[in-house]
Amino acid sequence: MAACDDYDQENVLEAVSRSLGLLGGPEAFFKPGQTVLLKPNLLQVATPEKCVTTHPTVVYAMARLLKEQGCKVVIADSPGGGLIYSESNLRKVYGAAGYDQVAKELGVVLNFATGYREVPNPEGRRVKRFLIIDPVMEADAVVVLSKAKTHLLTSMTGAAKNIFGVVPSLEKPALHARFPGVAEFSEMIVDLNELVRPRLQIMDAVMGMEGDGPHTGEPRKIGAILASGDYTALDSVAARIMAFEPSEIATIRAAIDRGKVRADLSDVSTVGDQVQDFIVNDFKRPITLDPMKGYTKKRLSSAFMSLVKAYSLRPTVIKERCVGCSECVQICPKHTIRMVQGKARIDSRDCIRCYCCHEMCSKKAIVLDRSYGGRIIARAIERRPGRR
Repeated sequence: MAACDDYDQENVLEAVSRSLGLLGGPEAFFKPGQTVLLKPNLLQVATPEKCVTTHPTVVYAMARLLKEQGCKVVIADSPGGGLIYSESNLRKVYGAAGYDQVAKELGVVLNFATGYREVPNPEGRRVKRFLIIDPVMEADAVVVLSKAKTHLLTSMTGAAKNIFGVVPSLEKPALHARFPGVAEFSEMIVDLNELVRPRLQIMDAVMGMEGDGPHTGEPRKIGAILASGDYTALDSVAARIMAFEPSEIATIRAAIDRGKVRADLSDVSTVGDQVQDFIVNDFKRPITLDPMKGYTKKRLSSAFMSLVKAYSLRPTVIKERCVGCSECVQICPKHTIRMVQGKARIDSRDCIRCYCCHEMCSKKAIVLDRSYGGRIIARAIERRPGRR
């Protein structure tokens, strides 16, 4: 871990180089002549200052270090947001994120090929076959360049969750539909990580995102670059920095359950700058982390689960903001959204509360609120004895 106060290119290069050097340097992970794929967080078309995507200076730093190691570098991802995995959309997201300039300056490859293939995953617990974009499978090694952000569904998105981008765009809603629960979705994410097996993890935590991430939250300074060879180790440290208990993060719990790390995380150690120097104690949590978060389906009767669904936040369309782009229709895993007179309309009865539509709406036309009954339940919970 290395401190990094801003996105000055040389400062970021120094921080990434130092954090990687603490792990043995690039030579500990890569050999000259290898093709290394850089997999950033490219959620949607967004400029760097919005803190939605991995900052281009972090991509630049890692690409430069790999080139100096004699590696061929490819930058690739399949964005979310309901975007079709097409060359035109890749050009849009690369351009907005600033990666086209990185590629031009360093002479590295931006992937515009849009093929993907079915890859067997016999060791998977949830998924035995994934669709994976071609450049991932053609690379000798993958480096995940994640962004420190909160997430409405999984509480935090970091190293583990970022790998979801190797799945082609519209396959993502299908996986959300198959695994609507946070625990099962996170187990699928661990399956995917174990299949791809990224060689290295670098996290852009210079500026993170707090609140209702991974798209509609607010930028928040953290001031660090994190590096690890293990996705769970990195996420456990990032969780602490973002004022979560690592056990609150479902992907970490799923990895613990598989014996990837010890339950008490005693096998996760840090080198470099001290973790406590970067902890943001008032890091704002997603609105979906509420007084009901401690309950699980196993603890509740089916009747009470109906109350939980009524209580839970639901996506609602603000018609005045909706431009009729249909992004939400494309991304909805349960097909509960349709266009009516040029505006999106959500059928809340079949909504699984995955919040993909809210996450991906570039116009912020979808908000999260409660039904009338849900507001009554919320008021009762807020007034219960012992709650401040």
